[in-house]
Amino acid sequence: MAPASYRQRVPRPVSARPGPPPPWAALPLRQRSSVSVGQVQDAIAGAGDRAAESRRVGAAVLVPVFAAPPDGEATVVLTRRSLSLQRDPGHVAFPGGRVEAGEAPADAALREAHEEVGLDPDDVEICGLVDVVGRRAGEQIAAFLGVLPRPPALAPNASEVESVLEVPLAALLADGVAWQERWSVGQAERSVHFFADAAVLGDDLVWGVSARILWRLLDAASAHRARVDGASA
Repeated sequence: MAPASYRQRVPRPVSARPGPPPPWAALPLRQRSSVSVGQVQDAIAGAGDRAAESRRVGAAVLVPVFAAPPDGEATVVLTRRSLSLQRDPGHVAFPGGRVEAGEAPADAALREAHEEVGLDPDDVEICGLVDVVGRRAGEQIAAFLGVLPRPPALAPNASEVESVLEVPLAALLADGVAWQERWSVGQAERSVHFFADAAVLGDDLVWGVSARILWRLLDAASAHRARVDGASA
């Protein structure tokens, strides 16, 4: 259930209208009630730096996932950005930032995750490219799946990160947690994605680029689960 209000302000245009439901909404509950790290890895494995570099990305983020005890549920690490930052203060995001000259996008994601939350790059297995997302001013952001061998001991950099959120992926597949809207700006129309649930996100709202990356990850993982279950039926 979504809270009555959120920390994050959304500049929703008056033309905003509801979009279609999430693609996983039609799946049986048993295919959405649990998500394993292996399921996520298998769904994303394949694409990597070469695909990201072909899109000339200027920024990269890490999508850190680990198996949480006691049941090994795939859990994703998100951050709430510091209110002192000039860009997107207080927004929920993945650790990441700009790709430096001569730097591979995946390496940039690892470096930024280390700088922002103290995640050791040696503890992260980059398993594939989740998505390349465009944002305002034509910037392209590559999102890499990073699997952690254990629940991480993180040390958030207070100048960049207000807090760290650890969210079970299965909780985001529940009914009513995710939705999308169609926004029109001038002649252009785009889909904007959202996640909200008081039980796992409190009064935080995940929206925009971060929500689109999560949406892509969950779509791939749930579709992979449906294919596997269908093949074994």
